[in-house]
Amino acid sequence: MEYAAKRRLLIKPAHASGIVKTAILFIAIVTVVLATEKSELNRKSMCDSVDGFITAMKAFQPSASKGDLSLLFTISDRDEDEHPKPVSALAIESCDTIWSDDNSALVLATANPPTVATHSSIGVLFLLVRQRSHWRIADLQRFAAIGKEAEVSAELTAFAGSGRQLGSEGFAPVVTVKESHGGRGYAYQTYASYKPTGSKLKRLELE
Repeated sequence: MEYAAKRRLLIKPAHASGIVKTAILFIAIVTVVLATEKSELNRKSMCDSVDGFITAMKAFQPSASKGDLSLLFTISDRDEDEHPKPVSALAIESCDTIWSDDNSALVLATANPPTVATHSSIGVLFLLVRQRSHWRIADLQRFAAIGKEAEVSAELTAFAGSGRQLGSEGFAPVVTVKESHGGRGYAYQTYASYKPTGSKLKRLELE
């Protein structure tokens, strides 16, 4: 009886230790999963600064991501049997600030999906807004060009009031995005201009 009691006392601490180790392992796994999900760049991601967003975007790999931003850098291509298939960019080629102030910024990210049928280029214009000490994606516009000379670019084209007043009420910045298509004797460009209105990108039409 006395031997059995001692045996039970020896087993209980070992059993408790196993439970603790299992619990610690479970917490570690959950922590890793949450950290991975948090690090995945998506529409709801929060960054400490505009530069922080640009750094995260440059490290973004659309083809390896399962997030919602991956589709922005995906374009339709054709396989050897002429069947359409989606192709995502392997990496972000460039990401630059077009304009920014203390509360909002316009950023253009570009990528070149490895399409086979023809060269392609994708550009995404992001409107970032500041909320307290963080920045988030408020709105975006996607652009795509195909052909040997395919390219998407953007520049600030708000010349009126482009001094200190630019960005103040009545002097919103205007960004013009250019899509370059085609090549080999047949090339053309299309243009579209946008300005931030609150948390939205408004396309400007001829009046």
